[in-house]
Amino acid sequence: MSNADLEFRLRQAVNEIKVQDGVDISVRDKSKSLIKFGRNNDVGTTEETVWAQGGKETYATDNDIDSISSSNAGDAQSVVIEGHTLSGSDLTFVVQTATLNGQTPVTLSTPLYRATRVYNDDSTDFAGDIYVFESGGTVTAGVPQTATDIHLKVLAGDDNQSLKCATSLSSQDYWLLTGAYIGVNRQNTRSVDFRIKVRRFGKVFRTIVPPLAASNESGTRFVPFDPVIIVRPNSDVRIDATSSGTATGVSAGLQGYLANVIS
Repeated sequence: MSNADLEFRLRQAVNEIKVQDGVDISVRDKSKSLIKFGRNNDVGTTEETVWAQGGKETYATDNDIDSISSSNAGDAQSVVIEGHTLSGSDLTFVVQTATLNGQTPVTLSTPLYRATRVYNDDSTDFAGDIYVFESGGTVTAGVPQTATDIHLKVLAGDDNQSLKCATSLSSQDYWLLTGAYIGVNRQNTRSVDFRIKVRRFGKVFRTIVPPLAASNESGTRFVPFDPVIIVRPNSDVRIDATSSGTATGVSAGLQGYLANVIS
């Protein structure tokens, strides 16, 4: 796909938003691409999100995501946490830092409504699993015991950052999706359906393109979007997967360009 083709598709999306939403947006002013990718090592015949925690995230209903910890007592790295806060029905993108204190939970400086990425910002690899979660439940040796409290997980030795193919959009941002990656680990003789889902604030998730399929034989596939898929402000977006069998390792990613509202 040529640069001219991509530019045309992005211009079409900008024009569509102007007509349908009555606002002007700018990819140039925002100047930020966004790739969200994840992995789930144990997908079965029940649909799960492509993220390290497995299952589906139980989304917070307020700014309740307030803690981070490690399953290893020696982890004391500086980390960066990305996410969103909520005010009324508007999401605001927030980046903050924290310093791990081993298995003892550390309180975030800014509690979050959505937690979308955490990564190691230090010179030493994580030794344990890292969790970003809602406090209030039992935490044993740094591990939250209530799965619904967990919103990010980094597996020990797993790329030093969360692998979560899900994110959210602030009240001022559009995400113009240009394509998706989907893949099935080759050691699994499986076929997998992947669904890209979007939820506007206060609504339900819905599948926005026909289910995408991959297998252990196809390897990782890249699927371009023409036309560009528009994800609107104050939305959640994720990729869910369902396998033909148990214990299937899958990966997925979404890529595109952010655009901000300029008038």
